[in-house]
Amino acid sequence: MKKLLTCCFIFPLSFLSAQQLQIDSLKILVKAGKEDTLKVQHLNKLAILYADRGDMKKALDCGINASLVSERLNYPSGLAKAYVNVANTYYLQADYVNALYYYSHALEQAQRIGNKSGAASIITNMGLIYDAEGKLPDALANFFKALKLAEEADDKKLIAMCTGNIGDAYLYQENYAQSLIYFQRSFALYQEIGSKSGETYNLQCIGNVYFKKKDYPKALDYYTRALRISEEINDTRSMSSALGNIGRVYAADSNYKQAMTYFNSVLKQSEKMGNQAEVAKYVYNIGQVYLDEKKYKSAEQYISKSVKLADSIDFKNVENEGNQKLSELYAKTGQWQKAYESYRKYTASNDSLFNAEKSKQIGKIEAKNDYDKQLLYQQTKTEINAALSEATSNKQRTIIILIAAVAISIALIALLIFRLWRTTRKEKLNVEKQKVAMELKALRAQMNPHFIFNAINSIQHFILNNDSKAAHMHLSRFSQLIRKVLENSRFESIPLAEEIRMLELYLELEALRFSSKFHYKISVDSSIDSENVLISPLIIQPFVENAIWHGLMHLKDKQGEVLIGFEKVNGSLKCTINDNGIGRKRSMELKKGTSHESMGLSIAKERLQIVNMLNKAKTSINLIDKTNNDGTPSGTIVELFMPVTLNKLMYA
Repeated sequence: MKKLLTCCFIFPLSFLSAQQLQIDSLKILVKAGKEDTLKVQHLNKLAILYADRGDMKKALDCGINASLVSERLNYPSGLAKAYVNVANTYYLQADYVNALYYYSHALEQAQRIGNKSGAASIITNMGLIYDAEGKLPDALANFFKALKLAEEADDKKLIAMCTGNIGDAYLYQENYAQSLIYFQRSFALYQEIGSKSGETYNLQCIGNVYFKKKDYPKALDYYTRALRISEEINDTRSMSSALGNIGRVYAADSNYKQAMTYFNSVLKQSEKMGNQAEVAKYVYNIGQVYLDEKKYKSAEQYISKSVKLADSIDFKNVENEGNQKLSELYAKTGQWQKAYESYRKYTASNDSLFNAEKSKQIGKIEAKNDYDKQLLYQQTKTEINAALSEATSNKQRTIIILIAAVAISIALIALLIFRLWRTTRKEKLNVEKQKVAMELKALRAQMNPHFIFNAINSIQHFILNNDSKAAHMHLSRFSQLIRKVLENSRFESIPLAEEIRMLELYLELEALRFSSKFHYKISVDSSIDSENVLISPLIIQPFVENAIWHGLMHLKDKQGEVLIGFEKVNGSLKCTINDNGIGRKRSMELKKGTSHESMGLSIAKERLQIVNMLNKAKTSINLIDKTNNDGTPSGTIVELFMPVTLNKLMYA
């Protein structure tokens, strides 16, 4: 089952319904009223209502106007609320820098008037930003700080909310046991104060834990209980969330009919409420269900609609997911130009989202390490205290103190080793992050727009000249190549036979394109089992492309030739790319005065360097300039040396 966009919870901005009647009434009051604290309150309410509707521009305008009026009136509580509303709006747009800026100013105002509950709420929201940025240790520190302030203020509702946020942070770390503990505490607190909306919130959070654990019956039970309470109190927002979550369970369990029923239901509610972000999300989810059912026409209709809507409201997550799914859909239905366009849009917007997600993964591991370290420290401290309490005589106390000193020393050494390990681990994670980022760049650079459009133009040329046989051959090769690029880019390594097949398709297309101006040959030594030797996908093609475009294409008086060979040398896999082109020196002379760079070649070299750092593997590149007897260039030889990795499973 493919991933569906999840229904997640953030710190509630408001429990008010975004009713147009309220907005109209408040606009009249703001326009007619004088500049006083009531005007600030009306503007702040409008900011909340506009944010609820997803109209972020108007929400920002109202929040900023409220802050300006509050400053002129020296009205700190109104100013704090205005800053919070502005920060919340930026948060919803994933503009975390501006959100933190306004939250910090709001916190100053809350502390100025001694509002501990308000300060706790703001610190909680700042923690949510750190959570979204992958800074999970900072997020948890903020949540615990907010919880302490809420307890000092004896604000039970806020205590329940802070406790739930801690549970959510543990959920992201996949620490399900701790997550359930805090969600259940939060649920009990909401029950104690009689907050039905809080109960539904935590029931859905507990459902999220079981959904993550793939315990779908329990997840469904908690989501259904949340829906029942939401209907009792007529909480439209909570009902929509519960309906969507129930739909997710059915979709994950391949019960597409039921999933579609719930997704359509929540889509109608979202449209009625005017929440464009939710509309985009559930239009996408319906399209995903159609895609899983292989109903491609309906899937294209819904996913395209979600992408268009997400783009109009700058909802990057849905837009990005939608473009990725469209590229897969078009590839499955043979619409290769559309597949390429959708994939280009996906990769163009994916870098920032990918880096943010990778940062969250690193943050998750760091947070788990901090948690383990604190656990080790607490266990050691508890054991020492227990030992001291049992000492009843001076002699025993002396012995215990010595034991305690040794235990503390051991604990400190253990913590030092732990910290050194964590530093090493973090460095490796950073290398891993670079590696995956390079893989993304490589995919974009691999089949570059120049090559793609040249291939399409060639097909068009054959069609216009009524050469249907050549057009069909060209189109067949092109579609096979694009499909293999899209399929193999998902894997860290693929069989050498797959890489060779992609090379053959690429070379066939280039040969057709340039009317057989060159010929090629690929050979594999008999000692190599190409089905069981693994290689990084799309690693050889940039070197072959470089040989064709910068070596062979400039030949005028002879046929071009590129020979590609694979063999084992001293325990390494050696790939040789031998061309009879004009040579590197002449090629560089021809490129002078141009801005062209071989980006694919540069990225391939960087990928090999990262593999070296990550796996301590011995990968290297040798460039050899060939010359004739008279010293003139006769081509270039590229030698790639890579580790021999055997295939234990189908793919790595």
